[in-house]
Amino acid sequence: MPIARLIEYKIALPSEYALDLLMNIGNTNLFMPISRPGVIPAPRVPSKYSERIRKVEDISRELSRVLSQYSVPPPQKPHEVKVSLFNDLIEYIIEDGEDLLTRIRQYLDSINGIRNEYERLRGIVDVVSTVGGIIMEKLRHFLIDIVPIGEEDFEEFKNAIINYRSEVIPVKVQGRFYALVIYPEWARQGLMNVYKLFNTTPLELPTEFDISSMKNRLSELEGRLAKLEQEFHDFLIKVSDRAYAIIDLSDAITGIVRQYIDSAIPEGKDVGDRLAQMISSIDGIRSRIRELEVIHMALEYMNKAGISLSGFSRLRSRVFVVRGGVNEDAIKGLMYIRRDMEGTDLSIITLVEPPENLDISSLGKEVYEVGQDYLANIKSAYELTGRELVDLRSRLKDLEREYENFVKEFNEVSTYGVEGIDKVSGDVVTIAGYVKEELSGKFDDSLASLLTRLAVDAKVRKESKVAYVKDIDPEKAPTLEEYPKPVNAFKKITYMYGVPKYVEISPVVLTFILFPLFYGWMYPDLGHGVILSLFGYFLYKSRYAGPNKFLRSIFGGKYSDWGLVFLMAGIWSMVFTFVESGTIFGVEVLPAVFRLVHVTSSNASEVLTDSVYAMLSISIMVGIISLLFSFAFKAINAHREGEVDLAYGFYVPLFFFFLFLVLALSSLRFVPFIIIGEETPLLKPLYPLFDAITSMEWYWIGAVFVFFAALLFSMFYFGRKYRGVPGFSLAQLAVEVSTEAAIPSLTNTISFMRLSIVAIMHAVFTAMTYAWAASIGLLTPAGIAILVVFNLLIILGEGFVAFVQSLRLHFYEMYTKFFRGTGILFVPFTLGLRWVKLFIL
Repeated sequence: MPIARLIEYKIALPSEYALDLLMNIGNTNLFMPISRPGVIPAPRVPSKYSERIRKVEDISRELSRVLSQYSVPPPQKPHEVKVSLFNDLIEYIIEDGEDLLTRIRQYLDSINGIRNEYERLRGIVDVVSTVGGIIMEKLRHFLIDIVPIGEEDFEEFKNAIINYRSEVIPVKVQGRFYALVIYPEWARQGLMNVYKLFNTTPLELPTEFDISSMKNRLSELEGRLAKLEQEFHDFLIKVSDRAYAIIDLSDAITGIVRQYIDSAIPEGKDVGDRLAQMISSIDGIRSRIRELEVIHMALEYMNKAGISLSGFSRLRSRVFVVRGGVNEDAIKGLMYIRRDMEGTDLSIITLVEPPENLDISSLGKEVYEVGQDYLANIKSAYELTGRELVDLRSRLKDLEREYENFVKEFNEVSTYGVEGIDKVSGDVVTIAGYVKEELSGKFDDSLASLLTRLAVDAKVRKESKVAYVKDIDPEKAPTLEEYPKPVNAFKKITYMYGVPKYVEISPVVLTFILFPLFYGWMYPDLGHGVILSLFGYFLYKSRYAGPNKFLRSIFGGKYSDWGLVFLMAGIWSMVFTFVESGTIFGVEVLPAVFRLVHVTSSNASEVLTDSVYAMLSISIMVGIISLLFSFAFKAINAHREGEVDLAYGFYVPLFFFFLFLVLALSSLRFVPFIIIGEETPLLKPLYPLFDAITSMEWYWIGAVFVFFAALLFSMFYFGRKYRGVPGFSLAQLAVEVSTEAAIPSLTNTISFMRLSIVAIMHAVFTAMTYAWAASIGLLTPAGIAILVVFNLLIILGEGFVAFVQSLRLHFYEMYTKFFRGTGILFVPFTLGLRWVKLFIL
């Protein structure tokens, strides 16, 4: 069976060690965690890690920025890192990362210091070289600033400083732009504020300077800057393995924490508090409903009996409803009116001028007071309490459903379950997930090794627990399919439609057989098949890592599986050359059993109708067989999903209903493979089969009515049996009879004619190309050009059409009959390390 069997694990341990567990899981690449159900609260990240994790992220972010800025490539070989626990990994990153950053910051401080000095001198030299020397002694009470600024900001800058009685001169040198500002001394502070607004700093102008010596100094600084930057770049190259390792491990830590938040199930106090809160809410609503039901009944009685308290308008009164009998001793000596409601255990007690310190619980076992706002208008109060009861009962159902769902979801993923909440402390979590059955031994060894290392903590020994669930829920289990490499490539096509469920028949093998066959059927030419196969082979094998980004994106290995798909499609194109075309790039040089198009000696294209009729008839027959397999898979899937009665009581009759309906319609010439097949002597060996089918026309029609009656009986039987069952629909069964059996018998079967129709188009286009080239001169430059150019267009255009039509036959004609594609893909949690080889000791 290609869909691998899985085992579900539930691993409980203290939350601070759950990150150690996830680190080990991610390093083994064997375990797929189950996402925490949304109804269960998310666990808190252990406080001992939260601050240091943020520090790790800051270190990684700064290193990434520096490596990107200086274009430092990743190392060729992975950096080896050895740790024992998650805490060790964090300490390694912080220690090694801070050491690297200290040295990097030293380099950057030196580089920035030299660069700032260089930029200052360069600006001064640029301006002085352009406007001439500036004699500061002669500018009494005035100052000069050289301000680096963008040319597009100059006008706005000029307007901003005009109020300070300043003069500004624009200076542009080799793409660099400056503003030379001359201003009175009193305006200095104001101009400094303007400079800040434009995010610039004026260059300090020395009182005495020699342009020649400054140029020499500038040249010296330029050399020092280039040397130091080269030295820094060499340093980064030297430590790139460590730097990329820190970035890689930081990403892994982020992934571990994210997985912890997404999948860890809190046990103990957190869940207990949530359950207690839900139970409290349910009990509160139940209590309120019980109280309101009693008051509602009392108000109904009072309304029907016409009881009113208007006579007590000058006296203080209180009305109580007592359930289960009135305590006679409690009302002795009080002024009251008592009314016992017939047919119930309720009594209405109206106390007139009751004592201020009245203990109402003494009136009976269950006592409720009718509020004065209810008594003001008894009829309206009765209607109001009725509506409130409806709302409360609905709310109670929702809360009870929410509680049941919470308990169900929690028990499915929890190790201890609701019953075991009190057995653990509040910081224990469960990591639940799946492992491939045949690899469970390897995973057990890794898990045992980890728990042994952690057992030094008494809490781990006490509260850690591993549970195995072999009978996993097929509706929730992920799908892991394993095939030989050529078959595995066709998962790409199948998964474009959907992932098969855990117990569902996967159509990958069917796709592996039929997709390239259908493609070759529609694309029959030896030359085109060879090109397609070579393209597929190089796509599969090549690992281009050169400078060309386009080639690297295609042949870098990302699409290697598609290479196998195109390789097999090309092989079938070559096979069908000997069936339908016999051509190499449109040139007829090979034999073909059903040659579709022939180029005559006068370079005219002739469609061979006998072959066309033969291939169209065969196409329909292949379609019928394909759809029969689809309906058979429908019944098998229902059986495997536990719906045995539906499998044998409905889907098996559906299979035969489709079969006999196709045979009946074929006898009546509505499904035309017989009438088309009889038009060509090439299918003469099939004539006895055609005659046998047409001679039994009434048998097929009778069988159709028999199985249609069986389907109707099954529909009503299952409609009564599964009435109200979630997920069952009688209308769906009716749709499956009509749109998935009756209509496909005519439309879908005929739709398979596209196999030959597209092949005819391909043969016509290639024949026309050859005929045109031959009419000009096949071996002339013009003839060769026509042959090459138009064959390239056919390869691209027809190749794409064949691909799309083959997809359509699979997705629409076949998959819709049996394949749901609603499964979850098995994706084990991995640390995703690219530049690190992690060893967990």
